Amino acid sequence: MSSGTILQIAITTGVTVFIALISWWARKHPNRSKDHPERIRPPKVVPGVGWLFVAVGLLMGLATLSIEDPEIGMVVSSVAIFLGGLMFLWIYRKVYVAPRQYEMAFRKIFGPEQVLPYSDIVDYRMQRMKGQPFLSVRFANGVKYSLNVNAFNVAPMMQAIDFHRATGRWPMPVNAVNLPLADAAARNDPWPG
Repeated sequence: MSSGTILQIAITTGVTVFIALISWWARKHPNRSKDHPERIRPPKVVPGVGWLFVAVGLLMGLATLSIEDPEIGMVVSSVAIFLGGLMFLWIYRKVYVAPRQYEMAFRKIFGPEQVLPYSDIVDYRMQRMKGQPFLSVRFANGVKYSLNVNAFNVAPMMQAIDFHRATGRWPMPVNAVNLPLADAAARNDPWPG
Protein backbone atom coordinates (compact mmCIF):
# COMPACT_ATOMS: atom_id res chain seq x y z
CA MET A 1 0.00 0.00 0.00
CA SER A 2 1.39 3.39 -0.93
CA SER A 3 1.74 6.26 1.51
CA GLY A 4 -0.85 8.27 -0.50
CA THR A 5 -3.46 5.54 -0.03
CA ILE A 6 -2.70 5.28 3.69
CA LEU A 7 -2.98 9.06 4.03
CA GLN A 8 -6.30 9.07 2.15
CA ILE A 9 -7.70 6.31 4.40
CA ALA A 10 -6.48 8.14 7.52
CA ILE A 11 -8.07 11.43 6.44
CA THR A 12 -11.36 9.72 5.52
CA THR A 13 -11.43 7.88 8.85
CA GLY A 14 -10.59 11.05 10.77
CA VAL A 15 -13.32 13.06 9.07
CA THR A 16 -15.87 10.28 9.63
CA VAL A 17 -14.99 10.02 13.33
CA PHE A 18 -15.09 13.84 13.67
CA ILE A 19 -18.56 14.02 12.10
CA ALA A 20 -19.78 11.16 14.31
CA LEU A 21 -18.47 12.93 17.43
CA ILE A 22 -20.16 16.20 16.42
CA SER A 23 -23.44 14.34 15.81
CA TRP A 24 -23.20 12.58 19.17
CA TRP A 25 -22.44 15.85 20.98
CA ALA A 26 -25.32 17.65 19.22
CA ARG A 27 -27.77 14.92 20.30
CA LYS A 28 -26.59 15.06 23.92
CA HIS A 29 -26.63 18.87 24.05
CA PRO A 30 -29.55 20.25 22.01
CA ASN A 31 -29.03 23.82 20.89
CA ARG A 32 -31.62 25.79 22.85
CA SER A 33 -32.44 29.45 22.32
CA LYS A 34 -31.21 31.70 25.14
CA ASP A 35 -34.34 33.87 25.07
CA HIS A 36 -36.77 30.93 24.79
CA PRO A 37 -35.24 27.75 26.31
CA GLU A 38 -38.07 25.51 25.07
CA ARG A 39 -37.08 26.27 21.46
CA ILE A 40 -34.61 23.85 19.90
CA ARG A 41 -32.61 25.35 17.06
CA PRO A 42 -30.45 23.68 14.40
CA PRO A 43 -27.05 22.43 15.60
CA LYS A 44 -24.29 25.01 16.05
CA VAL A 45 -22.48 23.47 13.10
CA VAL A 46 -24.94 25.29 10.81
CA PRO A 47 -23.77 28.84 11.70
CA GLY A 48 -20.16 27.59 11.75
CA VAL A 49 -20.51 26.45 8.15
CA GLY A 50 -22.33 29.70 7.35
CA TRP A 51 -19.55 31.90 8.69
CA LEU A 52 -16.94 29.73 6.92
CA PHE A 53 -18.76 30.16 3.59
CA VAL A 54 -19.13 33.92 4.15
CA ALA A 55 -15.39 34.24 4.85
CA VAL A 56 -14.39 32.09 1.88
CA GLY A 57 -16.80 33.98 -0.40
CA LEU A 58 -15.39 37.34 0.74
CA LEU A 59 -11.79 36.17 0.28
CA MET A 60 -12.56 34.82 -3.17
CA GLY A 61 -14.34 38.08 -4.02
CA LEU A 62 -11.32 40.12 -2.88
CA ALA A 63 -9.01 37.85 -4.87
CA THR A 64 -11.25 38.34 -7.90
CA LEU A 65 -11.07 42.12 -7.51
CA SER A 66 -7.28 42.03 -7.43
CA ILE A 67 -7.09 40.32 -10.82
CA GLU A 68 -7.22 42.57 -13.89
CA ASP A 69 -9.51 40.45 -16.05
CA PRO A 70 -11.14 37.83 -13.80
CA GLU A 71 -12.95 34.84 -15.16
CA ILE A 72 -16.74 35.11 -14.88
CA GLY A 73 -16.76 31.74 -13.09
CA MET A 74 -14.61 33.16 -10.28
CA VAL A 75 -17.00 36.06 -9.76
CA VAL A 76 -20.10 33.86 -9.85
CA SER A 77 -18.62 31.24 -7.51
CA SER A 78 -17.47 33.83 -4.95
CA VAL A 79 -20.92 35.45 -4.90
CA ALA A 80 -22.63 32.03 -4.72
CA ILE A 81 -20.46 30.88 -1.81
CA PHE A 82 -21.04 34.18 0.04
CA LEU A 83 -24.81 33.98 -0.49
CA GLY A 84 -24.80 30.31 0.54
CA GLY A 85 -23.12 31.30 3.82
CA LEU A 86 -25.73 34.00 4.40
CA MET A 87 -28.44 31.39 3.74
CA PHE A 88 -26.96 29.06 6.39
CA LEU A 89 -26.90 31.93 8.90
CA TRP A 90 -30.49 32.88 8.04
CA ILE A 91 -31.68 29.28 8.45
CA TYR A 92 -29.99 29.05 11.85
CA ARG A 93 -31.60 32.29 13.00
CA LYS A 94 -35.09 31.49 11.70
CA VAL A 95 -35.73 27.75 12.19
CA TYR A 96 -36.77 26.23 15.52
CA VAL A 97 -39.08 23.62 17.01
CA ALA A 98 -40.61 23.69 20.50
CA PRO A 99 -42.50 20.49 21.37
CA ARG A 100 -44.77 21.03 24.33
CA GLN A 101 -47.07 18.68 26.24
CA TYR A 102 -50.19 19.35 24.13
CA GLU A 103 -48.92 21.35 21.15
CA MET A 104 -45.94 22.00 18.94
CA ALA A 105 -44.59 25.45 18.13
CA PHE A 106 -42.28 25.73 15.14
CA ARG A 107 -41.04 27.91 12.35
CA LYS A 108 -39.79 26.54 9.06
CA ILE A 109 -37.28 28.14 6.70
CA PHE A 110 -40.04 29.83 4.74
CA GLY A 111 -43.23 30.69 6.55
CA PRO A 112 -44.61 32.15 9.73
CA GLU A 113 -44.30 30.90 13.28
CA GLN A 114 -47.01 28.35 14.05
CA VAL A 115 -48.40 26.74 17.19
CA LEU A 116 -50.52 23.69 16.41
CA PRO A 117 -52.08 21.25 18.90
CA TYR A 118 -51.33 17.56 18.58
CA SER A 119 -55.07 16.94 18.26
CA ASP A 120 -54.86 18.56 14.79
CA ILE A 121 -52.46 15.87 13.54
CA VAL A 122 -54.16 13.81 10.81
CA ASP A 123 -51.17 11.73 9.74
CA TYR A 124 -47.74 10.90 11.14
CA ARG A 125 -45.07 8.47 10.09
CA MET A 126 -41.56 7.57 11.06
CA GLN A 127 -39.16 6.74 8.24
CA ARG A 128 -35.44 6.34 7.76
CA MET A 129 -33.57 8.63 5.39
CA LYS A 130 -29.86 8.01 4.93
CA GLY A 131 -29.83 6.01 8.16
CA GLN A 132 -31.46 8.78 10.24
CA PRO A 133 -34.96 8.53 11.74
CA PHE A 134 -37.28 11.26 10.41
CA LEU A 135 -40.72 12.02 11.77
CA SER A 136 -43.17 13.44 9.22
CA VAL A 137 -46.38 15.03 10.52
CA ARG A 138 -49.36 16.45 8.62
CA PHE A 139 -51.84 18.71 10.40
CA ALA A 140 -55.54 19.25 9.60
CA ASN A 141 -54.87 22.68 8.05
CA GLY A 142 -52.51 21.09 5.50
CA VAL A 143 -49.23 22.07 7.17
CA LYS A 144 -46.55 19.40 6.86
CA TYR A 145 -43.52 19.21 9.12
CA SER A 146 -40.63 16.78 8.98
CA LEU A 147 -37.62 16.63 11.29
CA ASN A 148 -34.73 14.43 12.26
CA VAL A 149 -35.60 12.88 15.63
CA ASN A 150 -31.90 12.45 16.50
CA ALA A 151 -31.11 16.13 15.87
CA PHE A 152 -34.14 17.56 17.69
CA ASN A 153 -35.31 16.31 21.08
CA VAL A 154 -39.06 15.98 20.55
CA ALA A 155 -39.81 13.71 23.53
CA PRO A 156 -43.17 15.39 24.38
CA MET A 157 -44.36 14.89 20.81
CA MET A 158 -43.23 11.25 20.77
CA GLN A 159 -45.10 10.71 24.07
CA ALA A 160 -48.23 12.23 22.50
CA ILE A 161 -47.87 9.90 19.50
CA ASP A 162 -47.46 6.89 21.84
CA PHE A 163 -50.57 8.04 23.72
CA HIS A 164 -52.46 8.27 20.42
CA ARG A 165 -51.37 4.80 19.38
CA ALA A 166 -52.44 3.35 22.75
CA THR A 167 -55.78 5.14 23.18
CA GLY A 168 -56.80 6.30 19.71
CA ARG A 169 -57.06 9.93 20.83
CA TRP A 170 -54.62 12.77 21.40
CA PRO A 171 -53.72 14.11 24.85
CA MET A 172 -55.71 17.23 25.69
CA PRO A 173 -55.34 19.68 28.57
CA VAL A 174 -57.86 19.07 31.31
CA ASN A 175 -60.42 21.86 31.36
CA ALA A 176 -62.26 22.40 34.65
CA VAL A 177 -65.34 23.64 32.74
CA ASN A 178 -65.90 20.14 31.31
CA LEU A 179 -65.56 18.39 34.67
CA PRO A 180 -68.54 17.56 36.88
CA LEU A 181 -69.02 20.01 39.76
CA ALA A 182 -67.59 17.66 42.42
CA ASP A 183 -64.43 17.09 40.35
CA ALA A 184 -64.05 20.81 39.63
CA ALA A 185 -64.33 21.65 43.35
CA ALA A 186 -61.78 18.98 44.26
CA ARG A 187 -59.47 20.25 41.54
CA ASN A 188 -59.46 23.76 43.04
CA ASP A 189 -58.74 22.44 46.57
CA PRO A 190 -54.95 22.00 46.87
CA TRP A 191 -55.31 19.82 49.99
CA PRO A 192 -58.28 17.48 49.46
CA GLY A 193 -59.45 15.34 52.36
